[in-house]
Amino acid sequence: MEDSTVLKTTSSYLEEIAQGTGKSEFEGLILQDLELIHVGKGVLRCKLLVTDRVAGEDGAWHAGVMTAVMDSIGAAAVYSTGNGLHSSLDLNSSFYSTAKIQETVEIEARVNGSNGGLKSAVIEIRRETSGEIIATGRLWMSPLSVKVIPNVSALLSKL
Repeated sequence: MEDSTVLKTTSSYLEEIAQGTGKSEFEGLILQDLELIHVGKGVLRCKLLVTDRVAGEDGAWHAGVMTAVMDSIGAAAVYSTGNGLHSSLDLNSSFYSTAKIQETVEIEARVNGSNGGLKSAVIEIRRETSGEIIATGRLWMSPLSVKVIPNVSALLSKL
């Protein structure tokens, strides 16, 4: 796929999710009102307002939701490289702080390496007001490939 087409597809996908019209109800919940700042080949920057929909009992952004956001934004950055769909293999997250309800955070995902077909992305979540790092993640993804076997019944055992 041509670079410009991939970047438009990436932008459209994230904009639909942010507006609540995307195909994933869960991503629509965690990425509601996402604001795209920059979509480039292997780089994604955006802002997100933390709402009460994604807060834990303590009124702070739930760590599980932060991890899911890192996975989604990291996957979009990997897709923007133009090498097709990938599936998450490993996501390591580190949390340094948290964000409160009605606080805006900046999220940046950057594809920083590959090994064979595997892609690696680093994701940072920062406080918009001070630039303080709230959380970081390292995501490894594998190409998603579907192999079609035309005559499966011939391969099945008769036992």
